[in-house]
Amino acid sequence: MLLKLTGSILTVFASTMIGNLYARKLSGRPAELRELQGMLRMFETQLCYLSSILADAFFEISKSSKSPVSAIFYDASRILKREKSITAAEAWKKSVEANINNTSLNSEDKNVLISFGSSLGNTDLEGQIKNIRFTVEQLKIQEGKAEEKRRKNEALYRNLGFFGGLAAVIILL
Repeated sequence: MLLKLTGSILTVFASTMIGNLYARKLSGRPAELRELQGMLRMFETQLCYLSSILADAFFEISKSSKSPVSAIFYDASRILKREKSITAAEAWKKSVEANINNTSLNSEDKNVLISFGSSLGNTDLEGQIKNIRFTVEQLKIQEGKAEEKRRKNEALYRNLGFFGGLAAVIILL
């Protein structure tokens, strides 16, 4: 009897934790999108006022945050410094693809980021600034979608985890 009770409690606890994990991932995405927008604004400042080269600008931006998205900027900087024959667009794409799974960002966000990187180093300063602002606007739209999804589904995932575990216990008993 004690073994069944312990197993039941562990099942409900584990399923509740899984539900909370999914809910946390939902709430992490809007925060990371906001952080990314701030980093892109810093990048704009680095280009406009400090005339930094891309690798140095990416490195400085990556140091400004402990968010998982800062790894994208760090790796892009590292790739640009290490591989001299690679373009900024290629380095950015490699970095996004290598780090996107360590964030809460989804494939739509990845496409926005890769699209942003495709014009890095290919246009003049004014073109870069327009691209940054356009990307920030796209990320704002993504943030709105993510926030709406979080609002609708966060409680659902938490409750589903708990009640799913409870249902499993009832079925198994």
